[in-house]
Amino acid sequence: MKHRTMKKAWILLLALLLLSTLPACGAPADEGADSARSENARPENELARQEDACTAYSTQGVTFQVPADWTQAEGTDLFYAAGRREVYGLNGASPLGSYTPQEFYEALTGHYKDGNQFSSLETSETLSAWQSADGVDCYAGDLTGCQDSILYCIKLIVAPRKNLVLTFCGQANAETVGDPAPVWEMLNTLCDSLTFEIGTRDEITGNTFLCGDGSQLCLQDSGDFRWYQSAEDHESPYYEGVYEVYRGQAAMDQAASMTEYGLTMEELERVLSASMNGYIPGESRPIDYLYATGELEDDRERYQVCLDTFYAVILHNQRLVSSPEEVREGGNSTLYIGFYLPELEMADLTNCNAGSNTQWTNQGKTD
Repeated sequence: MKHRTMKKAWILLLALLLLSTLPACGAPADEGADSARSENARPENELARQEDACTAYSTQGVTFQVPADWTQAEGTDLFYAAGRREVYGLNGASPLGSYTPQEFYEALTGHYKDGNQFSSLETSETLSAWQSADGVDCYAGDLTGCQDSILYCIKLIVAPRKNLVLTFCGQANAETVGDPAPVWEMLNTLCDSLTFEIGTRDEITGNTFLCGDGSQLCLQDSGDFRWYQSAEDHESPYYEGVYEVYRGQAAMDQAASMTEYGLTMEELERVLSASMNGYIPGESRPIDYLYATGELEDDRERYQVCLDTFYAVILHNQRLVSSPEEVREGGNSTLYIGFYLPELEMADLTNCNAGSNTQWTNQGKTD
């Protein structure tokens, strides 16, 4: 995902998720049916029925399951619940940036309270451990508030590995629903189906890349590679060898373990933290941290990166092939570290041997 820098605390402003009240809470519903049921009661098999008839809804780097008979509110990621005057869905998303999950949570709840967005608001003091349906470790916090007779049940989900903060919301008429427990039950069912689309697969292994200097790197699924000086000329001498690809925490661990490069885990974590405030491919410098946090202002386009889009690639050059008859054995190994940017279909990497930047544009699977 890409974005532009705002003033200080821009990250938080993206996700303050100023909750819009859809006329909804007055969602389209059959009033006769509403009056026929008690205010808080639901058929015992209702949740099970909805789980059996759900559709996957993808937005802002995540997917969650929505009952097939719900109706989406135009221009939002919220849905009117069929047969009830309630609204559920994703209210907003933001990068986490350099915040810790708890810092973000405290800033968000502080904003809600200081801004008098709710006439009443109940929050937990700290976030608790939570896990998505696809096994991503997260943190979650529940907030329950009222304003203008509207009940808001808000679940904040923070995924540090994905550099993502989400707020899911359930809205209902406070006077009609009474006890918020059924709203929370439905909201939790929706959130429990959450999966992530960011950094979910290896974007490098087995692909061919056009490098910034015009050379071409062909990575085989077998773990072998060939490097050609020109993408148009495969007849001239080329290098070949084997390669290794590491992603996410494994990439951090591998880079830190290669002590000959002098990269410590603390340094790599600082780089990751600064990059998560907004990444500029090919231009990232220490001063960019000040731009990203809003200490300095600019309008350069930035991309969202995270731990799961961080890579370490090691090329082990084993031979120079001039012809089938002329093969020179021997070579060195080169470590590359950096981020893959899906929007650009490009890996923006640092050659740790040369201390230089290189960009590998993905040309698809290697033949």
